[in-house]
Amino acid sequence: MTDSLDPSDLGSQLINSVQRLNRLNLYQSAKWCAEALNGLSKQESTAGSRPNQLLEEDYSDYDKVLLAQSYFHCKEFDRAAQVLEGCKSGDAKFLRLYATLISIDKRSTEDSDGVINVGSNDANVLDGSGASLNDYTVNDQTRVEGSLNIANSKYMRILTESEEYLSTKEDPFLYYLNGIIYRKKKKTQTAQKNLYQSLVLFPFNWSCWRELIDSFITYEEAQSFIQKVKKKNESFASTVMFQFFEMVVLQESHQSSSRLFELVNNLSSLFPSFTFIKVQQFLIAYHNLDYYQAESIFDHILIEDPSRLEDLDTYSNMLYVMEKKSKLSYLAQYASQVDRFRPETCCVLANYYSMKSEHEKAIMYYKRALILNKDCLSAWTLMGHEFVELKNSHAAIESYRRAVDTNPKDFRAWYGLGQAYEVLDMHLYALYYYQRATNLQPSDKRMWQAIGNCYEKIDQLEDAIKSFEKALTIGKLSPAGNGEYPHDTTITSADLNVHHIEDSEEFVEPHICYRLAILLEKLDNVEDTFKYMRLCFSQEAEWGVSDETSKARLWLARKALDNGKFSEAYELAKNLNNSNVHDVEEARAIARDARNRMKK
Repeated sequence: MTDSLDPSDLGSQLINSVQRLNRLNLYQSAKWCAEALNGLSKQESTAGSRPNQLLEEDYSDYDKVLLAQSYFHCKEFDRAAQVLEGCKSGDAKFLRLYATLISIDKRSTEDSDGVINVGSNDANVLDGSGASLNDYTVNDQTRVEGSLNIANSKYMRILTESEEYLSTKEDPFLYYLNGIIYRKKKKTQTAQKNLYQSLVLFPFNWSCWRELIDSFITYEEAQSFIQKVKKKNESFASTVMFQFFEMVVLQESHQSSSRLFELVNNLSSLFPSFTFIKVQQFLIAYHNLDYYQAESIFDHILIEDPSRLEDLDTYSNMLYVMEKKSKLSYLAQYASQVDRFRPETCCVLANYYSMKSEHEKAIMYYKRALILNKDCLSAWTLMGHEFVELKNSHAAIESYRRAVDTNPKDFRAWYGLGQAYEVLDMHLYALYYYQRATNLQPSDKRMWQAIGNCYEKIDQLEDAIKSFEKALTIGKLSPAGNGEYPHDTTITSADLNVHHIEDSEEFVEPHICYRLAILLEKLDNVEDTFKYMRLCFSQEAEWGVSDETSKARLWLARKALDNGKFSEAYELAKNLNNSNVHDVEEARAIARDARNRMKK
């Protein structure tokens, strides 16, 4: 466990890792390690730590590596690769192939002109061009296919050279490079194997851990990998870095298990000032709908590090859901002052304009975020929501498709696809996408309600009943409302403070009860129809009067009158005042009829 680790030894390893990662221009991993180093509980113990010396083979290429690093810092990636040709050391080999890989990606982005074409033909204001999608589809497709073929051939050359070196000597960073390329080529298992080998040799490369996490499509797949590693390589599984990995997997899979909180507590005690762990705590609270706790955590993060923009887009999503307009407005202004051209800032500004119902501007900023970072995962999904607001279902579908292509684990995008197809009355398509969303988020009752709606539309009533019963069961286990927020379909509660509610089987959502009752009535199941109508009506005490409880009251009054229970029918009907005119008139007629019959 983490408690048995010596912070001074860990500090020394982190120092050496920062220096080596910086030497290889892996800046994000180096930054992560440096932040971890500064977050250690006994930082003063690292003061006497000395970095490792260069290996003997690295000295022969040292001058050229320094020159290549200078070119790399100046964004001259081809020159950096060219300088290192013929170098024999592992670090020089990695740096040359890494510069080549970045150059390929850079050229691919330039070939696409950085244009995001979704919805451009429907809203000229977005790109300022009035051109339709068909005007440049053929040319674009030909150019993109040509660019992809060139990129693939270059990827293969990198892999061939890397594998040739690895056949004689192991190098963690070449394994990491192979993993990246195999992921691009959709060879997931080979990618995972290479990434794992890289981490066994050098566990402090957080970018490699991140690639490994992103390669798992489902939680079960990730959990299976974790268990295999624990069985085969127990010493590696007990390291701090593996615990960080396991914590993030559990957090991103929305698994609020005792193991997750154990990991968070252990790592927090070892790294009390590490912002990364605080962000994980924020995300756990956010996914558990504990918004006030999440807001408090992130506010403290910003106080400690005011210029930090990472995860600010998620924070702005939460403020949008909480309808904190003034705070979101301030955050948008503040982020713009820190750096206007960061994808996180663009997402914050997009949320701000969305809250003001300026959906065209919001889409423009989401597109800008994607131009700045094509891997900005949430931008595609949120842009889809904006197109839904503009009633542009086809553009919304294209945005959601891009989202699931980028991140198949984003259940919000699958759910959005289902909604878009449901609007187009394509219920079988909608059902498929809702099922994909439910596989990723089985504990969200809104997913099961959506599936139930689709089954009802295609007249599979028994399956619809099973889906609504599942939604009702989840509602009993986790009492929550059904707040509708366009920006985050994970939200299932309009009442954010639900901790005071006791876990009671009688506390259920009236809407689901009423839908179940109507479906059962269609199947002539009188007994269960009465049970769910009675359950729906009983929710008035907790939820207040709603359209569903009023309709259930009217149905029960009608049945009581038919069964000769005039007193009950009168009591039910006389207080129905909060429904449509037709229902109110029918209730008054029932009340009059019941009162007259009681007098006889």
